[in-house]
Amino acid sequence: MHKWISVFIINVVLLTAQQAEIDSLFMQANQAMDEQSYRQAVINYEKILQMGIDHPDLYYNLGNAYYRMGIYGQAVWAYEKGLQFTPRDPDLNFNLDLTNTRVRDRIEVPETFFLLEFYRSIKNMFTIQDAIFLGALFLVISALLFGLEKMKWLRIPFSSRIIGSFIILSVLVHGITLDKYLALSEVHEGIVVFREVEAFSAPFRREDAVLFRIHEGVKLEIKQKQPEWIEIVLLDGKKGWIQSKSVREL
Repeated sequence: MHKWISVFIINVVLLTAQQAEIDSLFMQANQAMDEQSYRQAVINYEKILQMGIDHPDLYYNLGNAYYRMGIYGQAVWAYEKGLQFTPRDPDLNFNLDLTNTRVRDRIEVPETFFLLEFYRSIKNMFTIQDAIFLGALFLVISALLFGLEKMKWLRIPFSSRIIGSFIILSVLVHGITLDKYLALSEVHEGIVVFREVEAFSAPFRREDAVLFRIHEGVKLEIKQKQPEWIEIVLLDGKKGWIQSKSVREL
């Protein structure tokens, strides 16, 4: 029993020490930002990431530091990571849009049916946790209204239709949740962080195998991996192989 208590105390001490180190690094990084020492700020923010900490504020500050240094690919990556936690955050969205104006490549996305585009915009507004909460909320409201109606405590016109509407909303939101979960599980994306990257027809370097060139800040889908190489697909459908070190995965 004493052994378990000792282990518990050691873990608490270690966690407390780690938290103190994280807080210290974050404050030092913020101070470096105030002093316009952006490289030092990046070093400290990245150290916090390496310690396994994920937080939208951390990614926001990191993106700002990279942007101030003119490293736009890393800035795009940081803002995109932050939006995975808070997709409706106005500051992250504004800074991402601003940074994307600095991205050299302008990849034209093929037009899609407007209803599909509307659905995608709705889906991207929420995290999986948000969607689960909304779906559960609609279901609870419908169950509550149904119970009140059965006990004759609810007397409003078209109550059955209202209850049915909340059930339909719950089903739709849970469907969006499943779609988002499958997309996150199956689709792997990344951001180009090198200034210029050559895409080849196969995982090797040969001048006659260059298909196209892309530049930092481009968002892409990662289809498969080989040692030191990844096959990518751009938003316009172009495919090719690039060196894995040139991309930072989201």
